[in-house]
Amino acid sequence: MIRALPYWLILVCIPTLSHAGGIYDTFRGGVLGVPWGATLDTVSGIYPDGDHVFSTTPGERGYWVKDGAPFLDVPRPANGVLFGFNETNHVSKVAVGFAFERALELRNRLTTLFGVPTSKRVGERKTVYFWKADNGIECAVWEMGEAHQQIVWLVVSRLATNK
Repeated sequence: MIRALPYWLILVCIPTLSHAGGIYDTFRGGVLGVPWGATLDTVSGIYPDGDHVFSTTPGERGYWVKDGAPFLDVPRPANGVLFGFNETNHVSKVAVGFAFERALELRNRLTTLFGVPTSKRVGERKTVYFWKADNGIECAVWEMGEAHQQIVWLVVSRLATNK
């Protein structure tokens, strides 16, 4: 009986460890060093080599950074990040790009961190996996494109923010 105890303990603890954090715990301070609610000046100060993507429509403004650094331990060489601004010009969404070949690796990593996606939508040339929002922060994986023009985006959003 005593010899069986460690195996039983491992079986009970493994599911708990795989969901140790959560979306909120992982992204509550922002993404890639940029806090939620940051202004364009703040983002361009952190990433001075980015490109401002401007639109006259409120909430359709962004800042594009070609960084290529691994994210959540998933390699993403030569991929970029788009910081999205809301109607008051504060960061409310971040889209992190990955090579299409990393899609399964990214989804597996997110499943380890946050559990199984709560839903999946399949459309023409795109599949989107959603994880349930956690304290006003949600994330989804968008797999889009066809043939040699495919990309994967991890989109993290802060909902209902007043900044």
